[in-house]
Amino acid sequence: MKKQLIPILCSALVFFASCSKAPDKVISVDPNELTTADQMKIGEVFQLELETESAQFPILDEVNYPAANAYVSKLFYTMLNTAQVEHRPDYNWSVHILRDDNVRTAFFLPGGHFYIYTGLLKYLNTESELLGVIGHELYYVDSDLLIERMRQEFGGVMLGDILLENPVPALPDFVADMPMLDFDEDKVTAADAFAVQLICPFLYEPSGIKKIVERAQKEELKPLWLETRPSNFEARLLALDNETEACGFPGVSNEENYLKFKQEYLP
Repeated sequence: MKKQLIPILCSALVFFASCSKAPDKVISVDPNELTTADQMKIGEVFQLELETESAQFPILDEVNYPAANAYVSKLFYTMLNTAQVEHRPDYNWSVHILRDDNVRTAFFLPGGHFYIYTGLLKYLNTESELLGVIGHELYYVDSDLLIERMRQEFGGVMLGDILLENPVPALPDFVADMPMLDFDEDKVTAADAFAVQLICPFLYEPSGIKKIVERAQKEELKPLWLETRPSNFEARLLALDNETEACGFPGVSNEENYLKFKQEYLP
């Protein structure tokens, strides 16, 4: 009889283990393994918070400035709809202009939400320069470097709390820091190369970023976009030369179109 008790007891243990109630809610998240869906959710939370801070992030109204928004969006989606952008079909991409002439930068939120300040738009001189900026920023969000940088800067626990829908009291401060988020020099070089590779198949001039860097070299006050993308300017220009040389043609810059955009479409 004793020998028969063993399988019976084992069966009972298996039965009770399989019937144990699963937890109603995930209680932890591994911040080192954030999926595409995780990044989209984090981006949505950051975007919602950004939109509530209208004084700090004044979005250029699409109703009153349809031409300005349409112009930037057209160039953005020109860069996005290329085979090199791996997350192109995954994210809910969006484009927003922030109305502040004193801020000269651009940034992404996770999940594909792009923001660019009027200050940077007015600093640029050609469509090819704007395409360079867009392509450069696309690299960070498409390669997952953006979410990794956010994890380093804000902490994986915070990102996990967002996914678990826990309160994040410091969220407004984190959102406010997004335009100032910086990247290491090797990441900046990789982002430049990615931008050039995106532009090369088109008829556009691929040296837009190079012209921005060359212009900023002569200025005492550099655009925030360059300050948060730090590099040795000479080394960066040399790397850009090597990348653009492979394109094999000078390309067009559409300077006149861009001048019209700045003079007639922007406030």
